[in-house]
Parts: sequence; structure tokens; C-alpha cells
Amino acid sequence: MDAHNHDAMVHDHQHVHVTHYLRHGSDLEHELATHAHPHDHPAVAHQHEVHTDPAKEHEREAHVHDHRLAVHGTAAS
Repeated sequence: MDAHNHDAMVHDHQHVHVTHYLRHGSDLEHELATHAHPHDHPAVAHQHEVHTDPAKEHEREAHVHDHRLAVHGTAAS
């Protein structure tokens, strides 16, 4: 495992949201929506399997965005 820290930062990148949608008379479907906006990440220490290609693989990982811990300005709701 690779244990490391990430500094607090503000940046933007695409977000993908998955919504479960129930059409009348159907099974649940997955609907995807994407958008980009500036947001911040508080500093975090974590560990995971070592990346083969860090720049490519880190972008594809799921991230928890705790907007209650804003880095700059006020927290988003």
C-alpha cells in the first residue's frame, strides 16, 4: 500500500454523478450527468494500492468532497 498526503487545494475538473431513475413500469436505470466547477479539497492523508500511472489513475478514482471543510472562502452547501 502507498500511504501519502495531499495538500489542501482549489481546482476544477469534471464530476460524474450517477442517479438511479425509476421509469413508470420499468426497472431502475442509471443516468449519468457531468459538470465542472471550481471546488476545494481539504488536506487528506490516505493509502491505496500503488498507481502504475498516477496522473491517469488518480483522476478516475472516486473522491469524497466534504464541502463543510472549505479550504478558501465559505463552504458550499
